[in-house]
Amino acid sequence: FAAPPHADAYRYLFDGPVRFEADAASLAFDARYLALPVRRDEKALQAMLQRALPLTVLQYRRDRLLVHRVAQMLAADPSAAHTAEAVAGKLNISVRTLHRQLKEEGVSLQQLKNEARRERAIRLLLQTRKPVKQVASAVGFDSEKSFARAFREWTGAAPSAFRAGAGAPTAGSGPGGSGDAAAGEGSARG
Repeated sequence: FAAPPHADAYRYLFDGPVRFEADAASLAFDARYLALPVRRDEKALQAMLQRALPLTVLQYRRDRLLVHRVAQMLAADPSAAHTAEAVAGKLNISVRTLHRQLKEEGVSLQQLKNEARRERAIRLLLQTRKPVKQVASAVGFDSEKSFARAFREWTGAAPSAFRAGAGAPTAGSGPGGSGDAAAGEGSARG
């Protein structure tokens, strides 16, 4: 199987190399350990608990950071089709878990997609001279009109006015600037 997102935790559990996507799953140890009696004293219990605590905290932090991991994924490959299935697959979680955990963190996949589109649109408008129509297409909109409507909701300004004013008003100052608007959902690709 593929390496899960928490693969780094395995080094705390196993004292040897860990391989993923192997032909078989196995655990190897020296045969002499089979002759030893099974014992668990207070010191061993304390050691086990000390090792278990970081793993528990790691799991909690991993869940809390899902929104950041998804946002990074969206920004890293803006041309990819970021369907729920594709995102969940890259994270080695189910679509249902993806939606549930994002909801627990107070955001939806569509909100993260809109935020990524907004950030990329702002960057393209300010750092390139691409026509607005090309910027619209680059951030996943089928029409310039739909993009302009969404951009106004995100920033409070039309794309051309935003570019001319070098970003004034600032991103996030207009309605929907926090990325929580559903602007463009029906007319944007992905």
